[in-house]
Amino acid sequence: MAERTFQFRLHSSHLAPDRATEGLVVEFLTDSGAWEPQQLSLTMPGFRLYLISLLLCQHFYLVANAREKAIPLQQVEADFLITTSSDWIVAGVEGDFRIRLDASASEQERGLADADAIAYMQERMKLCPISRNLPESVGKRIELSSLG
Repeated sequence: MAERTFQFRLHSSHLAPDRATEGLVVEFLTDSGAWEPQQLSLTMPGFRLYLISLLLCQHFYLVANAREKAIPLQQVEADFLITTSSDWIVAGVEGDFRIRLDASASEQERGLADADAIAYMQERMKLCPISRNLPESVGKRIELSSLG
């Protein structure tokens, strides 16, 4: 039985002063190889909704923890890959999240996003309830890095 892969990418903006999420775009890689923007609706396949909720939960925890640490987040980009068995059982989740800091923020504010803060936020993202409800057998890799 062959495994299935589902690929998503995400982009969001976080403008001063409150750094709330704006311009959130989630795209899905279709079987034809084209990236398709996703508009959540009740007509969307339920499994895709589930996978998008997993991605959005990670994003929410990233943004919330950046705000908690007063990190001047300006942009988030992510690539998200989910593998399943041929019968749709999730086997692996891989997320590569990248943040860009606000260049207009002070050097002191940008300095808050040091290696310890990045590691802290990466660990906190793993506490997303949707991730935590995946069985222990599911391989999970969530990485967070700075775009500079």
